[in-house]
Amino acid sequence: MNPTANNHYNAAALSNRYKEKLDSYKNSTEMKNMAGCNGFHNEHLNAKGNQNKICEAVMLFLSHLQKETDPIYRDSGCKYLYYWLYTYALDKNVTTENTLNLYKYLYKRYNEYHRGLNTFDNYINDINEHTSDKLVKLTDMYDILDNFYERRTSLESNNKCKSGVTELYAKCLDECRKGYDDDFCDELKIFRKKHNFIIQKVQLCQEKEYLLPPVVRVNRVGMTIIPLTLISFTAFGPWIRHQIGKNRNVLNNMNEEPDQLLNIYEIEDDNSNIRNYNIAYNSS
Repeated sequence: MNPTANNHYNAAALSNRYKEKLDSYKNSTEMKNMAGCNGFHNEHLNAKGNQNKICEAVMLFLSHLQKETDPIYRDSGCKYLYYWLYTYALDKNVTTENTLNLYKYLYKRYNEYHRGLNTFDNYINDINEHTSDKLVKLTDMYDILDNFYERRTSLESNNKCKSGVTELYAKCLDECRKGYDDDFCDELKIFRKKHNFIIQKVQLCQEKEYLLPPVVRVNRVGMTIIPLTLISFTAFGPWIRHQIGKNRNVLNNMNEEPDQLLNIYEIEDDNSNIRNYNIAYNSS
């Protein structure tokens, strides 16, 4: 996967950055009386308290995205906003269709009252029931892993290797293997790489039971099997051995502190969109 390419699921790896900004808008005690939010009402938000604050958070967040020039950051932000509405504003109690209806209604208000100029039409129209369900699962896994990392120093010894994502990852892996969504499978690979890095290099847990299995898909059209003997006597063989040796050296030679390790991981990870935005855990 091209690390600079955009796909449906980039938002999952960037969830911390977006959530922090949206929550700061929603939890602000300052009364903004923002245009488009006065008298705002949605039946699915009745139990969530001040609906105006949710509306204001969305308007401010969209305004923030509109000022950004990076199309991947914009697109991922629009997709994360769906996750935030579905998870934190609606408690996952409504259908994808109703969540999208709420999202598009708020976006319409943003365009009407804040000169949105329909800037995010392509990004928002790209969200559908098929991709949004997978985005929710991926983002949930990142949230679980983030919480696990933040609590790492207070975990009891018998829990320090258990991230809590195994069951959800297994469901996603099964969905990947049965489907044809390459972007989804690529994001699973990225998540697995980060998860296993934390477990092995930060938590120092080497047992296989704590690591996530690889994302391996069967080519339904045709399978190509490369014999070991062929690998040994072709130019492809030395390349594989070089890559294996390189990865082994990285694992054997790293003795830095946990946060430094994650920085190194993110800088050297050429297969991850995490590299583009340097999403690290330095704040913990």
